[in-house]
Amino acid sequence: MQFSLGVGADGRPLQHVTSCGSFASVEDAFASAREFAEQETAHLRAVHAAAGEAKPVEMVDTEWGYDIRRGWLTVTRFWVHDVSATTLLQAES
Repeated sequence: MQFSLGVGADGRPLQHVTSCGSFASVEDAFASAREFAEQETAHLRAVHAAAGEAKPVEMVDTEWGYDIRRGWLTVTRFWVHDVSATTLLQAES
């Protein structure tokens, strides 16, 4: 899952959530999350450097995946989520 911050038409902050796919193994999911996070980090660094902004953009490993931080603010997260956690359990009849 990708969680990212944005700004709505009214100027208020919004959080966007996007699925990045389904994976057969947790290892594949984390590898994909890292690849997405590395690409996003490079993109944000380039955008902010072009704008002359000095706050650093860094990628941080977390228990759930990867956070992209700009200064103290987490602007994007790539987290691995177990789909079975959202599947309803069926009670025996």
